[in-house]
Amino acid sequence: MRDPRDVPGFVAPVRQALTAPLLMGGAPRSYAILNGTLAAIVAFAGALLPGVLLGIAGHVLGVILARRDPDAVEVMSRAMRLPNRLET
Repeated sequence: MRDPRDVPGFVAPVRQALTAPLLMGGAPRSYAILNGTLAAIVAFAGALLPGVLLGIAGHVLGVILARRDPDAVEVMSRAMRLPNRLET
């Protein structure tokens, strides 16, 4: 069997930007936007210090998750949407 890399026109160069996950400050983009929005709501509701601390702690958690697995947030959101079918 021939190697697919030997077939002319089969391999195309792909830029790394097309395959890398979208991160904001090291955290997944959708998670960072949601976390920043929730922290801003708490901060503007009158609890400035807890809002800032919530934002920082949430962002650190997002960065840790992204370093371990860049798709962890997407996998968790899909898992929460799916119904539990294996319950006995």
